[in-house]
Amino acid sequence: MKTIKLLLVCLLFTQSWLWAGGSQESTPADIEERIDLSLTITDSLGRTLILPKMPERIVQAGAFAFIINDALFLFPEAKERVVAMADSNQGRGFFLPIADTAYDKKIIMPRSVNIEEILAAAPDLVILKDFHYSKYDKEFQKVGIPVIYLNLESPEAWENDLDILGAIFDNTDRVKELKDLFSAYAENVSAPLMDLKQEDRKKSLVLYYSEKDGSGAFQVPPLTFIQAKMLTMAGSDPVWGDADIGTRWTKVGFEQIAAWNPDQIFLISYRTSIATIMDTISNSAYWQELRAFKEGEIHPFPMDFHSWDQPDPRWLLGLQWLAGQAHPELFPDLDMNKRAETFFADFYGISSEDYRNKILPASEGILP
Repeated sequence: MKTIKLLLVCLLFTQSWLWAGGSQESTPADIEERIDLSLTITDSLGRTLILPKMPERIVQAGAFAFIINDALFLFPEAKERVVAMADSNQGRGFFLPIADTAYDKKIIMPRSVNIEEILAAAPDLVILKDFHYSKYDKEFQKVGIPVIYLNLESPEAWENDLDILGAIFDNTDRVKELKDLFSAYAENVSAPLMDLKQEDRKKSLVLYYSEKDGSGAFQVPPLTFIQAKMLTMAGSDPVWGDADIGTRWTKVGFEQIAAWNPDQIFLISYRTSIATIMDTISNSAYWQELRAFKEGEIHPFPMDFHSWDQPDPRWLLGLQWLAGQAHPELFPDLDMNKRAETFFADFYGISSEDYRNKILPASEGILP
């Protein structure tokens, strides 16, 4: 880093000599001050980016927009410095206008990555999900757009990515506050489960329902995905733990679900109405034979504008809900409505009134 800094000093000094005219000439002290304004960031892919100054026009682009946008707006500086973002509506409306009253002034782009649209927003930094790197980074390099890639897919990734965002927004105090909040919310679950015996852990299944070309299917997540990690943290064991399902959501048939015959099933749907899925299950003679159905242990994940199973900060709410479903005797006073109200205040500064009037009406599965 010292070598790079020395080279920059020499370069700026040479340019100042070539461009100088009378009192406009830069002194070594001026050059040093300008270099000190630079910002060095290492992103989730281990790439190091040097920005000439703190970014003032930040653009979020690409798919999985809501995960990145909800992370950006954990920092109050995002309200002024994020000028454009991709569409983050998962079919249930937009959450961020509740957290940012100036949201209507933002440029909202499609979730597809379009270099021309991004350039039109005049960014000094673009932030994308890390899987976009291999497809688009060469294009960004060609046009000289600085890009940071974030992961945000696991509790461990959040720990690292909060540091990256803190550097981008120059707010290490907020990073510490957020990490303390993450730890406190996780400890709300881990502390009551501390003495849980292995034989008392539930054998549970997470199922994601999706439709494509008019055909519906259930899928299970890899054990590395946050949905599986949440289940384990909440005092349950994934019944698909020994299955070789690869690194992506994997389709499973009813025969496999029946063979697993889990104690509990947690259903996820981002687009299709969860009530429709539950009606289909309730009217199926096959599903009625499952232990989870007979014991009333098929539970749709709660959601507001986004489902609580995803690697959005809401996973902390999903974790508490899962623990309460698996071990209600250890969480006798769990009130997810109150937990959600506190969560949105802690993480986004949303008032109780706005929670009750704007978030709760858009929610499912939160009230008893």
